[in-house]
Amino acid sequence: MCGGVDDVKPGDYIRYAWSALKDRRLRTTLTVLGIVVGPALITALNATTAGLTQSIVSNLEVFGTDLVLVQRVGDFNFDDNVVNYISSLQGVKETYPYYLIASGEIKTRGKTFPMDPTRSYTVLAVELRDLPKLFPNIKVDSGTIVDNPSAAVVGYNAWNPRDPDLPPIDVGSIFTVTPLSGTGTTRSFTVTARLGKYGQSLFLNPDNQIFVSPEAGRLITNRRSYSGAFIKLTDPGYSDQVVLAIEQKYGGDVRVFSITAIAATVQQIIGTLNVFFSTVASMSLLVAFLGIMTTMFTSVTERVREIGLIKALGFRTRDVLLSFLSEAVIIGILGGVFGTAVGIGAAFALSNIFSGPPADTRPGSFITGPSGEGPRITPLISPELILTGVAVAVGVSVLAGLLPAYRASRFEPVEALRRE
Repeated sequence: MCGGVDDVKPGDYIRYAWSALKDRRLRTTLTVLGIVVGPALITALNATTAGLTQSIVSNLEVFGTDLVLVQRVGDFNFDDNVVNYISSLQGVKETYPYYLIASGEIKTRGKTFPMDPTRSYTVLAVELRDLPKLFPNIKVDSGTIVDNPSAAVVGYNAWNPRDPDLPPIDVGSIFTVTPLSGTGTTRSFTVTARLGKYGQSLFLNPDNQIFVSPEAGRLITNRRSYSGAFIKLTDPGYSDQVVLAIEQKYGGDVRVFSITAIAATVQQIIGTLNVFFSTVASMSLLVAFLGIMTTMFTSVTERVREIGLIKALGFRTRDVLLSFLSEAVIIGILGGVFGTAVGIGAAFALSNIFSGPPADTRPGSFITGPSGEGPRITPLISPELILTGVAVAVGVSVLAGLLPAYRASRFEPVEALRRE
């Protein structure tokens, strides 16, 4: 740093500060490492939770935000009267009752295996012609959907099983469904169509389903009471109104799930987690704040004579203040950049850990999917998030450096030069 009173340029402050930091490499490195943790936590946790939110909401929206799901509880008689009542509600466009057969056995190609929502398949009895309405953009890979009690449509994993012990059930295959002993009757079906790969969603994975007609479902279960119904709304805005009407009418006899309500709840929960994680990150920033302040005070104490010398040469109080603040800014930038980079790497690592379905799924639930397959979480790394990480680090560094820099700037040249 050179020159007189009036020709000190911003670049001179940076060069002088950088030179001072290089002279104390070990201390500077440790101080930078101390501030890395804060931006790393902020970046990693925010990117991961944002990616998690997007993944869950996008999986919910596979069904469409205009969907409501009603499930029977216990021995409640979910018959056509219930279906007709639901269909009459304001805001309901269509109602699709279904039977879910999630326990029993399937026999095909001389092999028999148990139905299992996580390891093999379950049978969903619903109007086959309504499949495109229930699953937007679903495609028939081969064959033709036939509206016949002995016809079946199979999801992707049925004709392309991941488990080598499961025989493929493809177009033209004949298979037999046997419910649990004493709960229904055995029925045989011929596959007339197979579906393309669709993917996991919160309620139902069509890739893991064998679809048959409601009449076939009634014969298998030997009961007229449906397992539940899918409800399509005329507009997502009717969701809360329809859910409330059904719950008031049937109480605890049914469970009602609204896609929009679940999505809102998920976002609220993850928002709360974000606040918690940000609080944890702020603790690390407090530690970094104290570390930087300690380092800066130590540096000021060691350089008292240097400060006296440059002030005697004509540098003003402001020049000394800005020189020491420049050191804090450099430390903050280095810590912010490295911390954000570490946070991005940690976000992808966390996303890989948390991607996939739960290890165990309750039989008969609509959360299905073979082990190891499930929604992928991709962290959301935005320029705003990166800038926030760096800005927070710089802000903390500047605040920590203000008091030491002010103290350094207040030294009188004569007093400073007299110090040993």
